[in-house]
Amino acid sequence: MGDDNLASIRTEVNNSLCVSDKAKFDTAPLISRFLTVVAGPLANFLFSVFIFSLIFLIQGISVGEPVVGKINDFYEAKYDLKVNDKILKVEDKEVILFSDIFSYINNPDSELTKFTIKRGSLEKEIELPYLFQPIVEAIEPLSAASLAGLEIGDVFLTVEGEKLLDFNDLRKKIINSEGKVMNVTIFRDGKTLQKSIQPVLGPIEDSYGNFDTIYRIGVAGGPIFYPHTKTPSVWQALILGIKATKGVIVASFKGIKGIVSGQVDPKHLSGPIGIAHAVSDSIKSGLVAFLSLVAIISTGIGFVNLLPIPILDGGHLLLLIYECFSREKPTEGVIRFSMLFGLVLLVSLLMFTTFNDISRLVLFLSF
Repeated sequence: MGDDNLASIRTEVNNSLCVSDKAKFDTAPLISRFLTVVAGPLANFLFSVFIFSLIFLIQGISVGEPVVGKINDFYEAKYDLKVNDKILKVEDKEVILFSDIFSYINNPDSELTKFTIKRGSLEKEIELPYLFQPIVEAIEPLSAASLAGLEIGDVFLTVEGEKLLDFNDLRKKIINSEGKVMNVTIFRDGKTLQKSIQPVLGPIEDSYGNFDTIYRIGVAGGPIFYPHTKTPSVWQALILGIKATKGVIVASFKGIKGIVSGQVDPKHLSGPIGIAHAVSDSIKSGLVAFLSLVAIISTGIGFVNLLPIPILDGGHLLLLIYECFSREKPTEGVIRFSMLFGLVLLVSLLMFTTFNDISRLVLFLSF
């Protein structure tokens, strides 16, 4: 009997604590409740800033000088270019900043371009191909390229037996593939490999912020070589981290705008299964890719949580704004209905995105 009484007392105490906490929140000043609700999404954004800043501290930032840093292995072996070479001229045009190199290289049709470099105390002329060759610089998770086992640093040599001239040539062949399986030859770690890739329709944003649906494989290209880098100060890394987080938020707004306007098919949305596979893919691509995905997911969670949907923090903020202007709280019935509506909406969205993930996996497995 004593144990039953003790358990009963504990239950009553716990219930009273819960009611007390809720009562404290409901009776707290409006600004206090507002700050409490905002604290969650803000923590997500701050965590993203921290992770992005850490990434910049790890990989460094460009020094701005026209000094060669990382070089793709394939082109380093074929051409006389070394790390720490300083670019003095491009086709007799003097180079001051690293960005000058790309402004002078604007003709992808020319096979070779003359560079004047300084290596130690030696100045010499060398020839290099168009800098934006078909090099894999980044791979989207859950993409055709990821399914085919492509890796960062891979170089596309041929598509269906045809030699590629540059990355834009690769892009054109993918867009014109009509979704048919492409047999490609790539270079990796001193070896030539054969791969099969099936492009899929996906959204892409143009320079005007509009979306178009084209055949894609989910890779981004890069130049033959990158500038020399240095470790930024903590303050510089923090500023860059804030800009990167802001970029993800802006991209999220554009994505929602594209879905609402009908430019982006909702079938491209991913749910828990897709996120899990994306994390797995990012781990394979290295620490920086994994950290980048973590920061993007954290920003996405904070962004979604601020959407004006009942049951989310954004929905709570909407009710607080209503209370601020009307000078009275919404009725209990309105709150219950809005919360139920928000719950149904979130569950429906979860089911829809999970269906998308499963459909995508079935397509990949069938391939």
